[in-house]
Amino acid sequence: MKSLLLVAVGGVAGTLVRFALSLAIPDDRNGTLAANLIGVALASALLVLLERRGTPELRHLLLPGFCAGMTTFSAVTVQVFEPASGGALFLAANIFLSLLIVIIVLPISRKFIPVHK
Repeated sequence: MKSLLLVAVGGVAGTLVRFALSLAIPDDRNGTLAANLIGVALASALLVLLERRGTPELRHLLLPGFCAGMTTFSAVTVQVFEPASGGALFLAANIFLSLLIVIIVLPISRKFIPVHK
């Protein structure tokens, strides 16, 4: 039950950050892309940090909670069905850039976040 509550609280916080991003970046596609890329970068760094220094509670709060609440694959899926706006290309850009961020952030995080002794 505790894990469920932590995921829910983190999810609410992540969703609020996603909403704030939509206000700062009113263009739906750019806002969605920004939220997803920021969320992927944050999740990649947090994955290493929590693996090395975190607790299961913090992991639940931040990864499936906050980061999952902030990112939004459902919005990408809907926007793919707008072919006049480059639907399939938008999906490809989201996937490619997300993978690129993981490839960049994970090794940097592993280099700079020390293992807890």
